[in-house]
Amino acid sequence: MKKLVLALVTALMTLAAWAQTPEEILDRMSKAMEGKEAAGMAMTMEMKIPILGTVHMRVCTLGDKTRMDVKMRGKDGVIWEDGDIQYAYNAKKNEITIEGSSPHAGNSSEAEDNLGLATGVTEGYDVKLLKETGEAWFFECKKQKTNKDKDAPKKINVSVLKGSYFLKEMSTSIGGAAVVMKDFDFNVTERDVTFDRNQYPDARIVDKRDKR
Repeated sequence: MKKLVLALVTALMTLAAWAQTPEEILDRMSKAMEGKEAAGMAMTMEMKIPILGTVHMRVCTLGDKTRMDVKMRGKDGVIWEDGDIQYAYNAKKNEITIEGSSPHAGNSSEAEDNLGLATGVTEGYDVKLLKETGEAWFFECKKQKTNKDKDAPKKINVSVLKGSYFLKEMSTSIGGAAVVMKDFDFNVTERDVTFDRNQYPDARIVDKRDKR
């Protein structure tokens, strides 16, 4: 009997040594996700914005190129950023507008900035494990009183996939808008982010580049 008890105690001590704290899991996620967006990344973003309502976006990035499929108030559209050129397709009008990219083109996108919230979440936040399934861990991250970053959300919910340690989903509130990021993919190709006129053969072209 004593040998059995001793064996159980030893096994429990071994399992305890293997156990990971919430902070360790999120730190491993940060390392697993580090640099992924630069190599090519896709994600779904859902935002509930006062007055505007719900905005659904599928964002794909690769290098300096970005594609955003947007659905808002029953309207569909696609926006491509390619260097200093922006292509915007309005499905309702069947129209493609070409103009110079926004001043922020080439910098980190909003999607990448929001992703940074999750990958750096152990800094300035208290982390609590809410639940664990066979697929993932689910955490609640609350802003610490010592965190003086005014732009930092008060609370971020993060789930991490077991095995890969990739981010499964993140939800938070930013500037009054509820934001959810999910369905991550790291197999983005050049074709996924490049505007192709042949896909919209009947669309009207409005080129605004020479009218600035």
